[in-house]
Formats: sequence, C-alpha cells, structure tokens
Amino acid sequence: MKSNGPQKIQNIYVLIGFFFLFLSLIAIAIPIGPYVWYRINPNETDKDIEKIVKEITTEKIEHKTKTTSQVPPLDPSLPETPFVIIPKINVESPISTNKDFNTGLAKGSWIVSDYGTPEKPELPIILAAHRFGYANWSVEKRNRISFYNLPETQEGDDVFIYWNQRRYNYKIYKSKESTYISDYSADLILYTCKFFNSPVRIFRYAELVK
Repeated sequence: MKSNGPQKIQNIYVLIGFFFLFLSLIAIAIPIGPYVWYRINPNETDKDIEKIVKEITTEKIEHKTKTTSQVPPLDPSLPETPFVIIPKINVESPISTNKDFNTGLAKGSWIVSDYGTPEKPELPIILAAHRFGYANWSVEKRNRISFYNLPETQEGDDVFIYWNQRRYNYKIYKSKESTYISDYSADLILYTCKFFNSPVRIFRYAELVK
C-alpha cells in the first residue's frame, strides 16, 4: 500500500500558495481600491467633498491672544506656494487659499476660510484634504497630496507648513475620530474623511513648536 504522505505535503504547499496569492491580491487591491471605486462611481467625489466641507464646528470660536514667539527666517529656497509637509507619511501637499473649496481640494489640501494662518495664529489653522481623491489621480499622486495616510500619523509626529517662504513646525499631540472639532486650543487641525460613505472624520491636532 502506497503512502499518501507526499500527496498531503503537496496539498499543504498548494494551500500555502493560495493563501499567499490571496494576501498578494489584497495588497494590490488596497492602494488601487479608491481609483477603481471612483472610476465606477464618479459622482462619489462630490459626496466626498460634501462630507469634508460640512460644518465641523460646534461652537463659535473666539479669537485668542495667541502669537508666535519667533517668526521663522525667510528661506528663498522654499516654494512661494504654501505647502503642508508630513514626513511620516511622505505628504507634500500644496495648500489652496481659494475660498472655493472645490478648487482647493482638487489641487491638494485646502485651508478653511475665516480661520487661522501661520501668520495669524489667533484662530486655529484648519487644513482639510481628500482621503481618496479623484479617478484621474494616480496612486502616487493621491499618497503625496491627499490625507489618505493620515491615520498612520500619531502623537509626536512633525508637520511643517511652508508659508510665504517661511517654515513653521508643528507637532501632533492628539488623534481623534469624530464628526466635529473637539479641541479648539490647537494651533493646527488636520482632517479628512474616514470612509467613502461615513460622516466620521479623522482629526489630528497639532501645536506650534516654539
């Protein structure tokens, strides 16, 4: 009677092979998932924008007597266009100051109007960006200019803002998932949507490093 040991070993290897193939397919699907989703459902971008810009404040924010202790030196090597840089997740996103949020979000991050700027810190700076972006964005572009990987940031991570060729350094001190801003004492608030169809947003609160 022949032993069926080799056949069992072969079956085990086949199962292991299918398992790793399945993991590979998941790894491939995760980064291209948003691209495929927006190709199939192009109107979802408008819904995403609606969720991003929907009212996120629950109270009237009063101006605070908050000033920068030292204005960073002018650095002509920095771009004249405002940028937000998050080294932890390789984000280099242009900041749009356009009051039209549709225009701003299409280019990268958008600074919410009527709140703070690095030069006017009496109110918190609020920066919003798409999580998943547009159908015509490549995976590389989405990862670079959107907040797709914002959930990977944590307390202690640096955030830099280039503003009028000066570099302002902020440090994340709180992570939160909510439908509205919960900490108005922050110098900088970053946020994006959590899922395709959810009112929950991902917030990162940061303070200016003086």
